[in-house]
Amino acid sequence: MSVPPIRRVIVAADFSPGASAAVERALLIARAHGACLELVQAFDSSAWQSLLSILDLRRLGGEVPSENALRQRLDALGATLAQRERLVVETHFAAGAPAAVLAARARAMKAAVVVLARRAEPGAPGASSTLLRVLRDAPCPVLVVRHGAAGPYERVLSAIDLREVAQRAAAHALALFPQARHRLLYVVDPQWEQIVRHESKQPLGELIGTLHAQAQHKLDALAAELRAGSAAAVELDTAVAEATAALGIIGQAATWPADCVVIGRHGQGLVADTLLGSTALDVIHHSGRDVLVVS
Repeated sequence: MSVPPIRRVIVAADFSPGASAAVERALLIARAHGACLELVQAFDSSAWQSLLSILDLRRLGGEVPSENALRQRLDALGATLAQRERLVVETHFAAGAPAAVLAARARAMKAAVVVLARRAEPGAPGASSTLLRVLRDAPCPVLVVRHGAAGPYERVLSAIDLREVAQRAAAHALALFPQARHRLLYVVDPQWEQIVRHESKQPLGELIGTLHAQAQHKLDALAAELRAGSAAAVELDTAVAEATAALGIIGQAATWPADCVVIGRHGQGLVADTLLGSTALDVIHHSGRDVLVVS
């Protein structure tokens, strides 16, 4: 499972609340790999006009920045980061919906990862429409950032169900964060155990032990494969938990504890009306961690 070199990191730098945390994290990734950091901002004129029709910002004492002012602000941030960090920093300002601009830019520039902030408040249900659309359309892994970057990730938890996309997600995690300690987690769902039990003559305790042993054996084999395929020596262990998928991942992220959770996106139904109940969004919303989603 080879992963292309990390040469470009794209981050949504729209100066909204939380965006600075995403820029900080993207900067750390770019610095670790000597990659180009690209700051992307979309100017959605239709959404902006709708906002102005509701709020008279001048009357409220605020300023209404022009498109040129926003572009200049983005370029100034890029120049500051390039000088301070001694990195190649580029900026891209485009008209259109933010999710469409980010996905198109990631595709055109063959980005290794797109980084953006989680917009919803911690107590609010669901996630923003921009996040949902980026998760659906981005051609590369998407890192959803919740917290500011105090430093590189120390512990990264990859949720593994032994399907190809989950294994690919773990490989991307090792490539993006080679200095972190990694753990592969396989969650055995009790409902699945009950289904297997009806088809097996083994006592329940013995059956559970067998299922867990099989999962552990497969995880260990995958860990060995990932270590062999990694360009750097990585610290990698494995764990098996018994719970529903989201609860098992969230619980392990809290008790280990992890800085970032990695999860594979299955299928093509990643749209607002189907993702809200999925494992990926449950983890994004409830884990309290940054989450890397890989398709």
